[in-house]
Amino acid sequence: MKKLLVLFMVLSVFSLVIFPQSVAYVTSKDGEEVYESYFLEQDELMGEYYNILLNMLSQNPQYDQYFNKPIDLVSIADALMEYKSMEKFLNDNGITLDSEKISQQTEDLYNQYMGNENTKMIFLQFFEKEEYFYGFAKSLVYRTELINELRNYFSNFSEEDLSTYVSDNFQNLKEQFESVKISRIVTYNEAAANNIKSQILNNSISFSQAAFENSIDTQTASTGGSLDWVKRGEISNSVFEASIEATPGTIIGPINTPLGYQIIQVEDKKVYNTSEELLKEEQVRIQIENNYISFLIENWYNEYIPNYSFVISYEPLELAYDIYFSQTWEDLSKIEKKYREIILSNEELPEEWYIAYIFAAENSLQPKIIEKYDIESYLNIAKTYPDFIELSEEELNEQFQHYSELQQTSPATDVRNQATQIIYTLQELSYLQNTYGVMSYEEVEKRYNELNSNIEQMNSALESSLLSLREINPDSIEIISKLFQNNPNDPNVAFDYYSLIYTYIEDYYNQTGDIESIKRDLESLKSVLNLLDTSNMEEEKVNQLTNMLDEIDRLLNQ
Repeated sequence: MKKLLVLFMVLSVFSLVIFPQSVAYVTSKDGEEVYESYFLEQDELMGEYYNILLNMLSQNPQYDQYFNKPIDLVSIADALMEYKSMEKFLNDNGITLDSEKISQQTEDLYNQYMGNENTKMIFLQFFEKEEYFYGFAKSLVYRTELINELRNYFSNFSEEDLSTYVSDNFQNLKEQFESVKISRIVTYNEAAANNIKSQILNNSISFSQAAFENSIDTQTASTGGSLDWVKRGEISNSVFEASIEATPGTIIGPINTPLGYQIIQVEDKKVYNTSEELLKEEQVRIQIENNYISFLIENWYNEYIPNYSFVISYEPLELAYDIYFSQTWEDLSKIEKKYREIILSNEELPEEWYIAYIFAAENSLQPKIIEKYDIESYLNIAKTYPDFIELSEEELNEQFQHYSELQQTSPATDVRNQATQIIYTLQELSYLQNTYGVMSYEEVEKRYNELNSNIEQMNSALESSLLSLREINPDSIEIISKLFQNNPNDPNVAFDYYSLIYTYIEDYYNQTGDIESIKRDLESLKSVLNLLDTSNMEEEKVNQLTNMLDEIDRLLNQ
């Protein structure tokens, strides 16, 4: 339900004759049955992607949108496909969405923002293409219409059902809708509050005048302290509970709160003691009915949606789709191995495949490296203590006891030291056998060699993917940075990365003319550039490096 609510509540503001491409279809949970009438179009997916990306970047400007894009697209498709599954439910129950209404509202929304050149340019900065913007408008209208129809469907309930819901949830609803009408005076200390209260009770001053003259709450002081009607959660809990218990017309307090000491004038209150009282008040009843409909939809959603899934029909997202549905590290590792072979075959692949493979490889590589270190330790033990490695757990424990006694009782220091070393080895071996199983020397060696080869191939496929992406996007900051992160010792890769940094520094200087604020950065950059191994650099890059160092010197000598 969370994905549904998040997408439904994401609000952004928006003709084209286009030929939409379907990217996903609704399926049964097991994927055996494909419901081809319920599909997601590419413009809808991309439009929603850019809308959500805009929200993500506003909260986290450093978000790595490039390398997360394929997985993000599948995640968004997953949420959007739930709406398609819900449309199937409506259709199965004889309810059809008004396609003409959706089309007209989409056109209206699109033209509202694309019809004005000023707003059009603003929105196209974020949505990349007009058809994506149109797709988002269409998706937004569609989802709104679907939710409205779904609420209409579930609004057909009996009075008895509503009464039962209210009775079952009476305490929560009572606390939600009870309210008090109060005014307040806030002071810094209790003595001042008591003095003001005494003056009011003695009719020396009116409550409103006392609030105007003495309250430190500037927002309410000007209105005589009035807060009007408030509910739980809108004011301090201690103030609300004291007010709801008080008799209207009385003055209570002072009450110590984080805001200060509060004197409260209780003017009126709405208290509900029975379900009937809650349903009797029209505005409260309307809200309760809406709550009940949401309750019915949530219960239905939790039962209905798990019966459906979706399949990606858009080739560039196939790898990301497999990754998205991997449940364990073992699943992800199998996916990585499957696509590694394709990556290394040097076929021309969609850009999204390289990006998704990098995600799979990076998340699979570290566990394999850890395993390699463990198996290497296992192999060293097998070489040093060949008699230990095929012992059972019981036999290992016997050895552990034997060497523990030697460690504690032997008069010879060298024997005690050797026993200590063997105890550590036995503990390490016990962990390794529990983790990887009991293996012979040959089996451990074979596993180590396989792991080593596996890791080398993964690194090769990872680098190949990055280089392929570099060919597609030669000036991409994200790709150059990732290449440097993965291979900082390659002087050609390092030069490309530092060149990028220099470009930013140079752009800043050209825009501002401020040389002083960049001198330290230039000096640091010059130092690392001078450390590059030019003997292993491409000739063109060596020439570029020489020119860059000359230009840095020129700037530093100004």
